[in-house]
Amino acid sequence: MNKHKKNQTAPRRAAFGCTGKQLDAILRFAEEHKLEHQPLHFVVAEYWRCEARAKAA
Repeated sequence: MNKHKKNQTAPRRAAFGCTGKQLDAILRFAEEHKLEHQPLHFVVAEYWRCEARAKAA
């Protein structure tokens, strides 16, 4: 009998609560900035920092 794991990781999209278009944009950003081997939370943080700078300018 298999027991349910309490600490299962969520799928990438569900972990950050983003839409498919947002995930595509984040992954494209990672490829363009050579971040594809970084943890996803780091890439997401960099993506939003870049977006905030673009809006502020």
